[in-house]
Amino acid sequence: MVLEDVLEEYLDEAAFRWVQWERALVAPDFTLAETAEREERLLAYLEGLEDEDALDTVVRPAFDSEEAPRISAAAHALLGLGEVDEVLVRLRGAEAPARAAMLRALEVSEAPGLGARLMELLKLEDTGLQAGVLEALAFRQEAPAEVLARFFTHGEQRARVAALRGVLPLPEDAVRRQLPALLDSAHAGIRAAAMEAGLASGVRLAWEACRKAVQSPGAHAREAMVLLAIGGDEAEASLLVGLLESAELRADALWALGFSGRVAAMESCVKYLEVPEVARLAGEAFAAMTGLRLEGAHALPPGERPEGAPPPPEEQESLDADLVPRPEDDLPWPHVAGVRAWWAQNQTRFATGSRYLMGQPFSGPVLLEALEASPMRRRHVLARELAIRTRGQHHIPTRAFTHRQREALARARATAALVCGTPLASTLR
Repeated sequence: MVLEDVLEEYLDEAAFRWVQWERALVAPDFTLAETAEREERLLAYLEGLEDEDALDTVVRPAFDSEEAPRISAAAHALLGLGEVDEVLVRLRGAEAPARAAMLRALEVSEAPGLGARLMELLKLEDTGLQAGVLEALAFRQEAPAEVLARFFTHGEQRARVAALRGVLPLPEDAVRRQLPALLDSAHAGIRAAAMEAGLASGVRLAWEACRKAVQSPGAHAREAMVLLAIGGDEAEASLLVGLLESAELRADALWALGFSGRVAAMESCVKYLEVPEVARLAGEAFAAMTGLRLEGAHALPPGERPEGAPPPPEEQESLDADLVPRPEDDLPWPHVAGVRAWWAQNQTRFATGSRYLMGQPFSGPVLLEALEASPMRRRHVLARELAIRTRGQHHIPTRAFTHRQREALARARATAALVCGTPLASTLR
């Protein structure tokens, strides 16, 4: 096989394994350790492309492709070869799909000095580019708070959201002058980002906005539900349990309740194990709170589905059906009788008034343990809770390469005992 064929194979494999890695990052059946194994194979092929012989033969031609993973892999290879200028020039001239693929490579690249180069692009007049670059800088945690704060009133909504997510905690001036308007924004994404930023800044107004978003008819936002779950007590858990009566809100409410760790949430999850449309979500939430592993006697055998379960996406006949696989499609089907029997034997271990995570009373060390061992798709919320409870001191980049995640986890673990585990309302001003 000639060198060009070898390099083409490297690019093909890198693109394929990039997709596999991205799926692992949000998978319900992958852990951090398992994702690291998948990532190792991706990095091997990416490293193989960091060869001068690959530049004109396969890397540069890849940008003419319409395949996002192929463009991401090529951009990552260029950055690894020190061709930062070329990537940034391509970024400025790219259409939206290719630009997004390049920005993903810029997020995870470890090319030296990249953050400073991205900051330069914020001076350009292209608002779409500014928004994408802000997202990358927020991901990399490389933009000063005073710079990001200037984008809180930006005309591009994506830019406002990115700036809010990149600044934890908010500057005091922004809390006083801008946060109230951001919490009242007509844009749901801006409101959600402002709630989270406000909570990480210790601001009671953000908590009140969160409760209002969940209580107001027609304004139930998934993100507000999650924030209420991780920061609330029995009253907030009861509020979320009440949302289960709505078939439209049930899936989002179950997702949120899985982070509440309250006995009322556990009992509700057991109830909804028998509802095929949300049974897997109920089982996932119950397992996350109680520590029960949905396998063996507590899960249906692979390939078996309960009566009345909707067909998998690939078997749906409707022309309007969404055929894109979702992470929850890989959740196990709970064995209702098995889970109920386990709950009957173990429910006395869980006390009303306490919060549980993986079957243990919630605490800083338990939160760090969960970030190490939980399924990948749940770790994104757990990382956000850690950032909120540490006032932005600890940020776990749950969509970065795993060695960066482990470095951040090690830093957080050193002060885990200091993480406050009480309901957030008692810590706000």
